[in-house]
Amino acid sequence: MSLANAATNLTAPLALPLGSRCVVLLSGGLDSAVSLAALCNTPGTEVLRAVFVDYGQRNKAKELTAATSLAQHYGVPLQVLSLDWLAALLPEGMKQGGDALSPTTVHQVWVPNRNGVLLHMGAALAEGHGASHVAFGANLDEAEAGFPDNGQAFWELMNQTLARSTRTGVKLLAPVGTLRKTEIVALGVALQVPFEHVWSCYENGLGPEQNLPCGVCASCQHLRRGLVANGVTMAFASDLPPSAVTIG
Repeated sequence: MSLANAATNLTAPLALPLGSRCVVLLSGGLDSAVSLAALCNTPGTEVLRAVFVDYGQRNKAKELTAATSLAQHYGVPLQVLSLDWLAALLPEGMKQGGDALSPTTVHQVWVPNRNGVLLHMGAALAEGHGASHVAFGANLDEAEAGFPDNGQAFWELMNQTLARSTRTGVKLLAPVGTLRKTEIVALGVALQVPFEHVWSCYENGLGPEQNLPCGVCASCQHLRRGLVANGVTMAFASDLPPSAVTIG
C-alpha cells in the first residue's frame, strides 16, 4: 500500500476538498493516531490543532503522554481541555481506582455520550479557528461491538446536527471509521506512524516500570491482533510472569 493510496483510501468515506482545515480529537490511541497521520499526509489539508480531553479517565497520564508525543511528531499544536464533571459519570473500567481492571466489555468502559460531548467541543474550536472539519477515531470493530457512537449512522446524524449548531457548517470526519483494527494498523504502517508513541490500553501502565499496556483489556486485545497481523511488535504486561506485573 503506497502512502498516496493509503491516504486516499482512508479519506474515501468523507473526501476532503483542497484547502480543508481540520481539528483532530487526539486521545493518543491507535485510531486517533492513525487519523492524525492520515490527515497530515493528505495533500491540501491542514491540521490546525489536536485536542486532548481530560475527563478523569484512569489512563489519563499515559494517554496525555502519547497525545503529546504524537502531536510533536507531526508538528501539530496540542490543546488540552478538561471536563471535570464527566469524571463522576465514569464506569468502573474507566474511573480512577475502579474495581474493573483490564475491562473487556462495553458496559465496563462506556462513558455517557462521550463522543457526542467531545465532538461538539471540537466543532466549537473548529468553527472558532476557521477549520472546516473536526475529526475523531471511530472504527468498525467497536461500531459492531456495541458502541453506537462509532457507527456511520452516528457520523451522519452528527453532521446534520453540526449543520445547525455551527454557522460555518463544520463537518465531522471519521477517517478510519470504515476500517477494522488490522486495517488501521496496516494503514499506520504505510503512513509510518510511530507506534511506540501510541497508548490504547485502558490501564495506566503495568510491568516492572509501570510503562506497559496490560495486554488483557478489550482495547489491548484489538491492538495486539492488528499488530500481529501486520508484523509489528509491541511489549505487553500480559507477556510477563505474574510476579513482574505491577499496576500503575
